Amino acid sequence: MSSRNTVVSCHKLSGLQVRGFYSNKIISLPVTYARDFIPANRDHIPTPRTAKAWPHLEHIADEIAPLQSCDVGLLIGYNCPQALVPRQVVSGKENQPFAQRTDLGWSIVGFGNPCLEYGDAFGVSHQVIVKQVVPGIQSSSNLTSEVHYVYRTQIKEMVSPADVIKMLESDFVERASEDVKISQEDLRFLKRLKEGIRLKEDGHFEMPLPFKCDRPNLPDNKTCAIHRLKCLERKLRRNKQYYLDYKKFMEEIIAHGDAEKVPEQDIDKTPAWYIPHHGVYHPQKPGRIRVVFDGSAKFQGTCINDHLLTGPELTNTLLGVLCRFRRGPVAIMCDIERMFHQFHVSAQDQDYLRFLWWENGCANYGLKHLATEGEGCFSEETIKFIKTNFYVDDGLASVETETQAIQLVKEARELCSSGNLRCTSSSQTAPKSLLHFRKKNVL
Repeated sequence: MSSRNTVVSCHKLSGLQVRGFYSNKIISLPVTYARDFIPANRDHIPTPRTAKAWPHLEHIADEIAPLQSCDVGLLIGYNCPQALVPRQVVSGKENQPFAQRTDLGWSIVGFGNPCLEYGDAFGVSHQVIVKQVVPGIQSSSNLTSEVHYVYRTQIKEMVSPADVIKMLESDFVERASEDVKISQEDLRFLKRLKEGIRLKEDGHFEMPLPFKCDRPNLPDNKTCAIHRLKCLERKLRRNKQYYLDYKKFMEEIIAHGDAEKVPEQDIDKTPAWYIPHHGVYHPQKPGRIRVVFDGSAKFQGTCINDHLLTGPELTNTLLGVLCRFRRGPVAIMCDIERMFHQFHVSAQDQDYLRFLWWENGCANYGLKHLATEGEGCFSEETIKFIKTNFYVDDGLASVETETQAIQLVKEARELCSSGNLRCTSSSQTAPKSLLHFRKKNVL
């Protein structure tokens, strides 16, 4: 048994016979091939419950075999027509599944499992022609004929030595930014942030939330946020250290002005959205908690993330940062202190980032924008360092001499300071009434 590029180990069998679960008729199979694994999805097997879900099929529910607690062991193909010939067919309206009875029993064709959110794990592919289209720019070239396949599979395939070499070599290739395909939504994201970003009087950059359309009128999800907070409260009561770490984190972001208490007169202001939150520990830094604000939490079928443009990937590749770090003999390492907290959200959008607490994909764009704003005032090396040598909030660089290193660090600190960012040589960590807060930064 073989495919175009692989050989599948199998055994040849003959003399097999089968019969239906509720039938006594014996069907002899032609030559059969056995293999260790059959790529079949058990969710495709119809059951009595499947028939009961459709009014026109309910009457055959008791004649469909129940789902067995075993793997799929046999696939019968078109080389055995006796097993496939339809003896009776029950159809419904257009685009509805139909049932057919063969000598092996009843089956249902065309049904789908609504619980499978991500679709079939086998044989899923999408044919896509990729071409960047920029409004207002005429292009004489036709759409590229290159076809990209996106697939999801659990089938193990053999690879050739050439495939292995190609894969290993790809680890050391950094794609140029102009080679990255940018969608129309990515262009809208960049346009909105470029037009909406501004430098506040306190030195922080402020950006609007990148909504897909107009500012959405979201449902009131306060009850959902309260429920999530009660679940969090039970965990805080069970784990004292978790409570202390969580409390410290929240007190710090409030004390630093990263979040503010919603004024009493604005409590019922709409539109507003409450973001549930929970704490996670870094696996290699026990005791250092990070509170995650869950923008994907849904209420009445929607969430804040559904209405936001994700934007293009603006994070420099770690490979590129590390390769540039190895160029010179003098190494520099730095960190932007609390980088994600330093870029603020426009005041009119902050009510979309509310969260509840008791009393007592934008920062990357902002950093690159800050570097662009510094062109002409700082050296080309410093601008390039801020733009390309940061992996999220960690910067790495190497130069030829100590003098160059000192100068680069000095200018990098001055440039970061112009956006109210502090560039440091090491990272800095950072039964009462329920209060409403709203986040002021992009985290």
